[in-house]
Amino acid sequence: MKTIGEVEDDLAEKAEPVLGFKPSSKFKRGPIGILIYIVCGIIALISLRSAGVF
Repeated sequence: MKTIGEVEDDLAEKAEPVLGFKPSSKFKRGPIGILIYIVCGIIALISLRSAGVF
């Protein structure tokens, strides 16, 4: 079994040619990553509310 860190590194290496940069978990856990998660969550809630789920 691979650890989560090893799996993330493998996926980052595979995504590098497509994205043009190697995504890192440090970016996701940093303040910019947290802000992106919050914005995406708000968009998801607005979408669910307009669909009549909430």
